[in-house]
Amino acid sequence: MADKNHLEEEVAQYITETCEQIISEIGAELHDDLVQRLSIFRLYLDRLERAGGNKEEVETLTIKMRTEFEQVIQAIRNISRRLLPANLEGEPLNNTIRILCQNMEYPGNCHIHFTSTGTAYRLDAQTERYLFRIVQELIHNALKHSSAWHIWVRLTWEHESLTVEVEDDGTAFSDVSNAIRELQRKNNTLRMRSMIIGATLDYDSGQKGLIASVTLKTPEHFAS
Repeated sequence: MADKNHLEEEVAQYITETCEQIISEIGAELHDDLVQRLSIFRLYLDRLERAGGNKEEVETLTIKMRTEFEQVIQAIRNISRRLLPANLEGEPLNNTIRILCQNMEYPGNCHIHFTSTGTAYRLDAQTERYLFRIVQELIHNALKHSSAWHIWVRLTWEHESLTVEVEDDGTAFSDVSNAIRELQRKNNTLRMRSMIIGATLDYDSGQKGLIASVTLKTPEHFAS
């Protein structure tokens, strides 16, 4: 009984810490990205009021405000995509990941390439939902932290396993080996979701940036 209570306490603590981390990450995104951009937009409004009848300055400020406003819209979209539940609606995992890559791509800034090899099969609903969320977060992290121009999302279907790779060509990490060690130690939502579905999450260095690999064993009784 004591062992059971201890296990329940550990699980409760782990879930609580993970929820706190999610809240902190979303709060940081709201503050560091959206709030700062809105503050800049407010400064432009103040400058516009002071510009008075200076037509040239008004036109310059209007162009800058339009650009900043587009970035505010993009920031809101990014946050909403992370908060909204994955809408699988019975679609195969290949289709939902492909659509995810299209939706998260930044035209003119970053290209996301999707490939799938092997014969795809269906997994249970929870596993597909968690894999979707894992890929979503890995892409988000690459866009935010790696300064990547390209991101490759690869699904490799084999008879008893599925491997999902997210690779970027970012150069933001000066010491890739140290970054990998830090990522391997982190107990975050990526690690939690992988653990729940029985998958392993690993990081390695790519040709330029990082490769995150999620490997899921899928014996025949697991796939539907």
